[in-house]
Amino acid sequence: MKNMQPIRLVSCDLNGTLVHQHTMMDMIRTGFPHHPDRYEKARDVFTRQTAGLLSMEETFRIAGPLTQGLSLRKAIEYALNEMHFLEGFEIFLSAIEEKDVYFVINSTGYTLTTEVIKILRGAEKFHDVICNRLIFGWDGNSEREIEEDALSEFVRHYFSHKKENKVYDEILATGEVELRIRDEKEKARLIFGIAGKADIPRAAIAHIGDTMGDSRCICEVAKNGGLGIAFNYNKALKDHLEIVLENNEISGQIFLSQEKSKTSDLRSLLEVLFPLSSRGSASL
Repeated sequence: MKNMQPIRLVSCDLNGTLVHQHTMMDMIRTGFPHHPDRYEKARDVFTRQTAGLLSMEETFRIAGPLTQGLSLRKAIEYALNEMHFLEGFEIFLSAIEEKDVYFVINSTGYTLTTEVIKILRGAEKFHDVICNRLIFGWDGNSEREIEEDALSEFVRHYFSHKKENKVYDEILATGEVELRIRDEKEKARLIFGIAGKADIPRAAIAHIGDTMGDSRCICEVAKNGGLGIAFNYNKALKDHLEIVLENNEISGQIFLSQEKSKTSDLRSLLEVLFPLSSRGSASL
């Protein structure tokens, strides 16, 4: 059995891990109901990316333009009405807060989506967010781009009785995405940076994800003595991690919990993150 440090920072993917939907793809489906070809193209590219068959940069080079013309109103309402959290999310999030553990959403999803989540669930529960930025501009014009702080303000105002304002229909996605996570290794690099600023050792980090987009972060965290968790995972991630565990000495732990299912429950991770006794060796 390994003597593991108590977890002080939990890094967690969004799509398929905290929520059932692949939000970047699903937002296109609901935003352009009369253009199913956009959704089909998005589904194809994101399916290949989550299986590890397409790079992050190539994925968003194709998927970014599919968002062009999406109104800020539809983007907010998607996150508000169409995005559904996995079972046990509220208890999972509250337990992390009660233990005074930092919680970071670490996702290739869009910052706008996480702005809505923070408003709905309480911004104080989230230490930080690492996400890509879907760019909006007045009438979708990239030369009239709305900066991130200003866009966040519009999102907050939407929830303070200003959603009828026509500006939410005039602010449109330009079809461009600012990539903060350019490849799989960026998730690990960025979360290590956040931990370093908070004086948290890498061995006290956990990262949770469900697809190949999280494979590198799960492995890098575990190789540095922390806890890598595949949760609600797909077959590609499971197969990859089995090979990693078979062929590598890992100072931390890799743990697989629940194959992808509509009934996957985040509460089951609490005893993995915060066991009554010390965490054990790598498990499958």
